[in-house]
Amino acid sequence: MKLIGAVTVLLLTVSACASGEAATVPSPAKQTRTTASPTHGPSSVGGRHSPSKSARPKAPRPSPVRTRHHQSSRLASYPQVNNPCKGQVPQPFTGIATDGHFGTKVAAFRRSTGAHLRLVEFYNRFPGSFQRREALQVVRMHELPLIQLNPTRISMAKIAAGAYDSSIRTYARQVKSFPCHVVLSLGHEMNGWWYPWGLPGTTPYAFKAAWRRFFSIFAAEHVTNVIWSWDPSHEHGHFRSGKVAWPASRWYPGNRYVDWIGIDGYFSPGHNFRNVLRFQLRNIRRLTHKPIYLAETGVADSAQEARQIADLFAGIWKWHLIGLVWFDQDRRFSWTLGGKPRKDAAFRRAVARFP
Repeated sequence: MKLIGAVTVLLLTVSACASGEAATVPSPAKQTRTTASPTHGPSSVGGRHSPSKSARPKAPRPSPVRTRHHQSSRLASYPQVNNPCKGQVPQPFTGIATDGHFGTKVAAFRRSTGAHLRLVEFYNRFPGSFQRREALQVVRMHELPLIQLNPTRISMAKIAAGAYDSSIRTYARQVKSFPCHVVLSLGHEMNGWWYPWGLPGTTPYAFKAAWRRFFSIFAAEHVTNVIWSWDPSHEHGHFRSGKVAWPASRWYPGNRYVDWIGIDGYFSPGHNFRNVLRFQLRNIRRLTHKPIYLAETGVADSAQEARQIADLFAGIWKWHLIGLVWFDQDRRFSWTLGGKPRKDAAFRRAVARFP
């Protein structure tokens, strides 16, 4: 029988070679398994793998179907605890930056987008009192307050030198008496030229010294309910005389003084995630592995808005950012959502994958 089987295999092999095809021969049961060579996909910087000339052309693979299992596997790498009073929110999170009337604004945003809002961002001058009433409004909506503390009319160098220690101490004690956690950022977009706490009036050295002094006074007062968020702008480079934005890393006060990093970056017509945010993300990731989110972002009204919103959310997943805060106000461009069917629908589709 063994002889007959061997002759049969030999005849099949000869026949297949004559027809130009490879013979398929059953492997013995005890044969060692062969591990397939890894498939080389596109590189992390967008390069393409070119198959050798001798390789057979492959049919294009269909796009992966986004199943519930795929979504849940992505979410599994993020914290999912929902206790905003203790500073814990499911990630990646959605928030809004607004200018007051929080209850009305939050309800309208939820209706338009279906988003589960986790943070509400608002702005506070320094020196000044902690906005306890506004922070309580946010907490009562089961969300986490994010406060941008803006030293509008004072010198960061003077803060660093101790001239405002009394004001900082008073603010720290007010925050300490608050029953829940807050996210606190001092002097956002410091690496740009448009605020007095940034260039050209404030050097990176003075900013970092001021931040550290602020932090140290809070520590001396035993304030434990603050998440420190350092928030640079996405802008970088020389635009024109007197208008220069620097790489964010030059303004970083150090890992000891920071919990989160929030980048501010907006999508006007013609922009995408890559050309708006990639430079600063790379610059910061070389420096630290602290969690990063978008502390202010938005997409301008335009014919490209739906595509840009999809691209924004794809970038958040790709870079493993912990969330975004939508700037729900109008300035030079209209960033707002609500009453804009095409834009609202695009955001609703994208944010539906967030917890």
